[in-house]
Amino acid sequence: MTHPSSSRQRYREFVEDYKHGRLDDAAEAAAGKKAVVEAPAAGAAAIAAEPKGILRGKRREYLREYVRWLWPHRYRIGVVFTFALIAAGIQMVEPLFMRFIIDKVLLNKALDTPARLIRLNLAGATFLVVITLSSVL
Repeated sequence: MTHPSSSRQRYREFVEDYKHGRLDDAAEAAAGKKAVVEAPAAGAAAIAAEPKGILRGKRREYLREYVRWLWPHRYRIGVVFTFALIAAGIQMVEPLFMRFIIDKVLLNKALDTPARLIRLNLAGATFLVVITLSSVL
């Protein structure tokens, strides 16, 4: 098999292999697990004839290997997920600040101008702190 000379040819071969389910054939043939199927119709039939239990078992094996690889880092991963949840929560609060500023400060007819400016500055400063904290996290 000749190697394609351009990226366009490599891409076209990739698309053809993808359409016919032959992406993993070369790697599996190199490992001695499965012969490379050249014909498009035979490739589709080989995929349909392959039992699904083998694929699930392989996925579980990969998942177990991945979990074993990550297990020593479980506390760091937990910290990252915790920070991600906190950042997501803070980002959900940001639209509430905008609603407060518009509804309770700018459109509130009961407030006079100095009270409106004080509330606007307080809400704006708090909003700025929340945005900065969200960016830091």
